[in-house]
Amino acid sequence: MGKQIELQLRIPESINDITLEQYQRYAKVANGIEEETEESLHFLNLKALEIFCDLQLKESYDIPMHLFDDVLERLGEVISEKTPLAKRFWFRGNNGVEVEFGMHPNLHDMTSGEYFDLDKYINSFDDMHKAMAVLYRPITKHHKDLYDIEEYQGTAKYAEHMKYMPAGIAIAARLFFYRLGMKLSKHTIHSSLQALDKEERLRVESKFLEKNGVGINQFMHSLEEMSRNLTRLPSSISTHA
Repeated sequence: MGKQIELQLRIPESINDITLEQYQRYAKVANGIEEETEESLHFLNLKALEIFCDLQLKESYDIPMHLFDDVLERLGEVISEKTPLAKRFWFRGNNGVEVEFGMHPNLHDMTSGEYFDLDKYINSFDDMHKAMAVLYRPITKHHKDLYDIEEYQGTAKYAEHMKYMPAGIAIAARLFFYRLGMKLSKHTIHSSLQALDKEERLRVESKFLEKNGVGINQFMHSLEEMSRNLTRLPSSISTHA
């Protein structure tokens, strides 16, 4: 008789069943793979099971192959889900307390401190919990769809708690802020340049690209890498031929 294996396997049903901290850990492993070999992708498979299903690495070797395939395929579907922007959400932090958080109700009214901190952390998956601590804070009062959030006191107050927020909400917020930032930048530049003559306009545009081109390129590269990871995950973690 073959040995019987009992495993506690928790499979997330949606991207929001995954915490931001789990997603950060997986992204770090995935982005650290320089070459997609059979060995490196198998390692990524095992890390996916460890991170998202709370399975010890050594336990993965005892999973029946058909179940191994099914779990990985399901994880691929979950990670690839697209979620809409959530302006308000409830979640339970690592202290066990459930709190309703709201996105900054008017991004145009952000203080310079909020904006600088958000801009500092939004480009890095490792710092995404700090960026979310700028964008989302506990709701202090509300009336129907209108609400106020707690005043900003720096990222330290809620950053660790935000590691336990749903990953899908964080990813959607990151993409939203990037698109909004690009729109605001284009509008501001266009309005400012209308009053300049052609020669002066070219000089200002050149200086703007020199100052901001590297940062924009880095962020675009980050988005492309994230997109490739999300796109390739279903095939890379599945062992189906």
